[in-house]
Amino acid sequence: MRADNSAHLAEAAQQRRLACIERVQAVLDVLERDGGAVTVAGVAARAGVSRTFLYDPAQAPLLTRLRDLAGKQPSTGRPALSDQQRISTKSHETVVRALRDANRKLSEENERLRNELAVALGQLRDLRRGIGASVD
Repeated sequence: MRADNSAHLAEAAQQRRLACIERVQAVLDVLERDGGAVTVAGVAARAGVSRTFLYDPAQAPLLTRLRDLAGKQPSTGRPALSDQQRISTKSHETVVRALRDANRKLSEENERLRNELAVALGQLRDLRRGIGASVD
């Protein structure tokens, strides 16, 4: 009969888990100190762990730290703008209104061009068939 090695296996698994936690902590320390994009996928790749490991409830403190660090950084990768540099609500509404108007005009022009193309293709078809449709 074989010896029961389950205690050794459990100890090895615990050591691997602790090593993974240390690697993730080290990556988070570097990102906090030096900056850089903080994502679950990026941290997992740099630490050599799976994303599943980070989402495991046992690693909730790691995931919380990761999300806190990510929340402190601007999502666009650009520096956050000060309150004075941010666009006002009124200006934002003006820009949105202008963009919607431009979009409406472009949609109308596209529709007009589609109609002109349909007429031209119809005339070309008639000419090829020798019908002699009148060209307006």
